[in-house]
Amino acid sequence: MSSKGIAYAIISSATFGLIPLFSVAAMNGGQSPFSVLFYRFFFSTILFGVFICAKKVSFRVSLKQFVELFILGGLCYGGTALFLILSYGYIPTGIATTINFLYPVMVALIMFVIYREKPTLGIALAIVLSLLGVAFMAWSRGGALSTRGVIYAFITIVAYGFYIVGLNKSSLRGMNGNTVTFYVLLIATVLFFLVAQLFGGIPPIATARVALNLVSLAVVATIISNLTLVLAVKEIGSTTTSVLGSMEPLTALAVGVFWFGEQLTFWQTVGVVLVVTSVSMVVLLGKRKVH
Repeated sequence: MSSKGIAYAIISSATFGLIPLFSVAAMNGGQSPFSVLFYRFFFSTILFGVFICAKKVSFRVSLKQFVELFILGGLCYGGTALFLILSYGYIPTGIATTINFLYPVMVALIMFVIYREKPTLGIALAIVLSLLGVAFMAWSRGGALSTRGVIYAFITIVAYGFYIVGLNKSSLRGMNGNTVTFYVLLIATVLFFLVAQLFGGIPPIATARVALNLVSLAVVATIISNLTLVLAVKEIGSTTTSVLGSMEPLTALAVGVFWFGEQLTFWQTVGVVLVVTSVSMVVLLGKRKVH
């Protein structure tokens, strides 16, 4: 297993975990969740487009690849971001995050049912440990559940599961990762522009601080995280990448403790240990395969 692929997956999930740090600050500055999503992908598309133009990366895609990009970028990746935010309006964010991070199970299920790919015993155990860890980190606060909120959160599992598998099993795997990332961002931008228009429009950016948070959200938690996700799937496959995705809630928890001053409970600490253990197992198993 590629050590580089493992590093890509950890960077991807860790930077995804910084989304609350920047998005909450932007919403406190007058933005709605939908406008935050639009600005996030709008700035990402522009900045990343300039970057790959400077690298002279080709934008050429076939019709088949564009259809796959639309399905994966718009319906799967965009749907994940959209329904996760919608779920926050009905159930506690911790519960929504826990449900969302059942997606490694969805990835393993898709790979088994459709592609007959059985996870190894070590990877299966790592999946269980990571899910238990995320559950302990998120559920320690409790909260009442809404059926609609749970349904929204489960939609994110299906959407993100198919997104990761699609990157690995479609013709996009043979494409330049920069090109794939650009079109995913572009399609998500168009999607959230339309969604924001349906929910009150897109307010202007009021202050430099809000602008800084939106740009940081675009660069760190979108461009870097999406590009490294594409590269990770190419290097180590869908299942392993999804297991290492449990680093995202761990990062979000660290942001809450060190930035927002939240206290770490006993069960959250147990969750941290389980997640770190699961990630360590994936890394060690990968090194064993290499040698």
